[in-house]
Amino acid sequence: MTSSIYLFPDSNVFLQCKALQEINWRSCEALAEFEEIHLLVSLPVMNEIDKLKSRGNDRLGRRARKANGIIRDLVLSDSPQRIVRPSDPTVTLAEVTSIRPTPGFLDYEIADNRILGCVDAYRSAHDDRDVRFLTHDTGPMATARNQGVPLVPVPDGWLSDPEPSVAERRAAQLEAEVKRLEQKQPRFDIQFLGTHDNKLRGQCPTARSLTDSEISHLLGQLRSRFPGSKDSEWLKDCEEMLANLHTSLQHLSERPLVEIAVENHGTVPAKDALIEIVGLGPILLCVPLDDDDSYRAYRRERIRLPSPPSLFDRRMFGSSIHLPMDYSKLPPRDPNTFYYKPNRPMEPVETITLECQQWRHETETEYFVAEIYLDSERPTIEGTIECRIHAENLPNPAISHVTVQIAGQPVDVVEHAARMVAQVTPRPHGRSNDFSISPF
Repeated sequence: MTSSIYLFPDSNVFLQCKALQEINWRSCEALAEFEEIHLLVSLPVMNEIDKLKSRGNDRLGRRARKANGIIRDLVLSDSPQRIVRPSDPTVTLAEVTSIRPTPGFLDYEIADNRILGCVDAYRSAHDDRDVRFLTHDTGPMATARNQGVPLVPVPDGWLSDPEPSVAERRAAQLEAEVKRLEQKQPRFDIQFLGTHDNKLRGQCPTARSLTDSEISHLLGQLRSRFPGSKDSEWLKDCEEMLANLHTSLQHLSERPLVEIAVENHGTVPAKDALIEIVGLGPILLCVPLDDDDSYRAYRRERIRLPSPPSLFDRRMFGSSIHLPMDYSKLPPRDPNTFYYKPNRPMEPVETITLECQQWRHETETEYFVAEIYLDSERPTIEGTIECRIHAENLPNPAISHVTVQIAGQPVDVVEHAARMVAQVTPRPHGRSNDFSISPF
């Protein structure tokens, strides 16, 4: 004989649980043995759902209206029951609004007690059936136990997911709006190449700048050696060269490089894009000039200060003198190309800046390279290099950074400066003084 069970569901089964056809009935241990489950809608449940259907457009009101429609169809239908699930197990829904609570069984001023009264009355009329109360509420469970009414607790797995709060719904709306706006923005992927654990390691000579007193002492030696010299420009050139000697000495060596790969993965070009490569701590940056013939020639030269100055008379950094350039004769700028702002730096700086009028999206990766300079004689130097990207249509800049660890090889700047002073020779007629020092 097919085993059957008759359940009087509390209103929370319709208002707080998943749709009846979506419930996993086998997940309830108390119902696992039954092949047929008959859900019986009592008048107290129908009345409670009737009251709630007029609520606003919150979830409880929507669920009440939906449940009311199902029950209304039952009442108006010629069929005594509705098939909720055809098999495994078979689940049916029927209304038993003709059943009235057993008189005196409970205090019927309490709505849940009226449902229990109907369960008791139905059990009395059908003592051959397994009739139980189905609820998720603790209070009615306790009352059913006290009154000897069999019950089946609703498993938590049957409940609908909690409805988001007003704050959660607002947050979801804002998140959706942010995603919508991000779809109309550039989006950058910044990678520092050649790094490990977000650290860039290397080694290089390190040199500190000469102090004012050290420079003054060296200039005094020059005045003593050449008391007859009235060339103030020559002494000024010497002072400038000594003040920037630490950079010039580093310049003669191969510098550690930082290479940055950037892609615009967004859906639109970046308008008026600005990229900044910033050295933080004792780090300065310079644009590699290996593609410049003059620069390559300079690296093969000794540090010289001939007078009058020519291209290689002074070190290329610090107070260097460069050939003038007539920018008015430059060709018009390509809006999709990067240009240094305001111009290509010819000496170490804290920040290298480039600009592009229209940084196209989903194009080839852009690469940016800088040489690393240090103003320090410490054996180990730590700092940070940061890449920042700004654009007119990018609300917040894209920022990434890498930690730089340089094993320094300290250079005795004072010794080199003293050697330079010692190498100064009187100026032959028609020729310039020539200060020089060989690379270390």
